[in-house]
Amino acid sequence: MAIVMQKTAAADVVIFGGGIAGLWLLNRLRQEGFSVLLFESGALGGGQTYKAQGIIHGGMKYALQGVLNQSAQAMIDMPERWKQCLSGQGEIDLSAVPILSTQHYLWSPHKFTSKLAGFLAGATLSSKVETLQKENYPLVFQHAAFKGEVFSLDEIVVDVPVLVRELVKANQDAIFKIEPLSGDELKVDENGHLHSATVYMSGKSIEVSAQQFVFTAGAGNEVIIKKLKRTELAMQRRPLHMVMVKTPFHYPLYAHCLGLGSRPRVTITTHHTYDGNTIWYIGGMLAEEGVERDSQKQTQAARAELMSLFPWLDFSHAEFASFMIDRAEPLQKNGYKPDTFCIQRVENMMIAWPTKLALAPKLTDDIMQYFQQINLAPQLFDTRELRSWPIPPLARPIWEEMFCKNVA
Repeated sequence: MAIVMQKTAAADVVIFGGGIAGLWLLNRLRQEGFSVLLFESGALGGGQTYKAQGIIHGGMKYALQGVLNQSAQAMIDMPERWKQCLSGQGEIDLSAVPILSTQHYLWSPHKFTSKLAGFLAGATLSSKVETLQKENYPLVFQHAAFKGEVFSLDEIVVDVPVLVRELVKANQDAIFKIEPLSGDELKVDENGHLHSATVYMSGKSIEVSAQQFVFTAGAGNEVIIKKLKRTELAMQRRPLHMVMVKTPFHYPLYAHCLGLGSRPRVTITTHHTYDGNTIWYIGGMLAEEGVERDSQKQTQAARAELMSLFPWLDFSHAEFASFMIDRAEPLQKNGYKPDTFCIQRVENMMIAWPTKLALAPKLTDDIMQYFQQINLAPQLFDTRELRSWPIPPLARPIWEEMFCKNVA
């Protein structure tokens, strides 16, 4: 009886997870001459990435009390770094990615003079915030009924679906679709060294080896965490109940609403469906507090909030939809949000979470610096058996999933 040999493939680095973190790392590693394989079991950008609002935060939403906390400090230089890439001058050429807004705004429904003065007080913050005259407000706030104030933040908003497409475009020969990874197919020794991973697709299997393995799969990182059974490795899921509104008016808005606490009351970005509809995408405290509400109650709460914030707009014909996001992160005390990106190292593995879209470049920096420290050099490259394997599809924009369901 003939013995069927297991097919194999090898690369310097194998990445599991095709969201913003995995794709950014893939681009940078290949630029440096490493052979890289990226495996994704769903759609590219189809986990947390395609549900991102596209804001390249500079940390201002975490500094609404005028204090530059750790979260704000981690992000303060990210807008400039992304702008370099978007202009074609940065570490990755993203010049084909549309900038939806060159500023993100902060507005107060009322004149909270003392609070805003505190927010603008520090020199570090004031360089990132500009007070606007009414004629320079976003159009929706130029209505006579608006009695508040608007500030411009040094933050931009990018088109996430096109961002994913551009990160994929030059790397299609290194990205492969697989069935969900199984812990049983990860060959890990007693020291936690991962010797190989067997991946499956449409009845075929390939055993993949690498010098280093990087897990950037968000909730999918749970597979390797469970496999390793180490007390220091644990994951949490922080839910959000996001809302989308198909508006009967065209007022593009990219802004945080200043609330009474340290977090935005709502955060709104604007997107457009393929058939030309305008969508307001809403996060902030509404999304955080909405996790205890079902979809009907959450959309009712959103309608009431928007009517309160924009009493001069007619939402009677607006269409509302809501959905949950499960933000997967390493376990934090009390389940709080991590201050910055997180990487946990075990032998020849890294388990990584960017925690924010904007922080993907910094997470990649950390990984590549570690590879330099261990003197990782290109050695392995054998992908012949993967040539017939498919590439995963690109994730469909979430606003089209919500409002264009009749189109495949």
